[in-house]
Amino acid sequence: MVKNYLEKIVVGLFLTIIFYSSAASQNHKGYSVLQKYRKWGFIVGPVLYNRAKINPKYGDYTFDNKPIWGFNAGFEYDFFPDKKWSFVTGFIVALEPVFNGNISFKKEDIYSFYEEEDLQFSIKEYAITSFSAPLLVRLNLKIRKKIFVNFLTGFKIMFFPRGTSEIGIIFHSEDNTETREVFGLRVESPDNGIQGSFVVGAGASLAIKKMLLKANLVYIMNFQNTFEGEYQFDNLLTSPPSRGDYTLSGNYVGLLFTINLLKKNIDELEY
Repeated sequence: MVKNYLEKIVVGLFLTIIFYSSAASQNHKGYSVLQKYRKWGFIVGPVLYNRAKINPKYGDYTFDNKPIWGFNAGFEYDFFPDKKWSFVTGFIVALEPVFNGNISFKKEDIYSFYEEEDLQFSIKEYAITSFSAPLLVRLNLKIRKKIFVNFLTGFKIMFFPRGTSEIGIIFHSEDNTETREVFGLRVESPDNGIQGSFVVGAGASLAIKKMLLKANLVYIMNFQNTFEGEYQFDNLLTSPPSRGDYTLSGNYVGLLFTINLLKKNIDELEY
């Protein structure tokens, strides 16, 4: 209930910003240098997803989750690129993570399979590609003849097909007469294929002769987790079973670069 109420507040604020930004754009004469570039821009850049969270239910075994790198690519469309205020949308393709972590076993729990010391495994997996469309309000401020700073806020609508993923760790004896599955993790994405996110960011742009170069640092906060599931440690030689919940928010920080090309038949810029 509280989350739904907060989402409605955010939507209301966003629509209010759009209304006032549109009105302000009509009164702003615009930056003449930015009129030389196309409204379409190409986007590419790395993103870093937050580490997953685990909530132990019982037992002493857990595992360490790490942040995971991803990548965004696509294009954007700026409705008023030369104005102080504008509305920005586009199309983004992203490779969504499922898990990234380290799992450790004490030697007394696995000595019949591995007698030397404690053992550690690294697990990492990505999901199928997601597709999203941002709906953003942008404030653009000129600070130098060719340099601008901008601030972004709004939403992102993401298409993320429902799916499941699982991983297990199984030990085998040297003569293959005994096997033990000592760890299992199973997660699934939400039933709904359409998800929403809140977007906030800031960046800078540089106008050069052939293109407009932009760099934006953005943070994406999803309205729901991208993956949820359970993990379990079992069949260990001395330790009792351990079990818990696994959640991955899908939130991330990204450094995205955009290139807007010069319009045709324009050979020089007027600064």
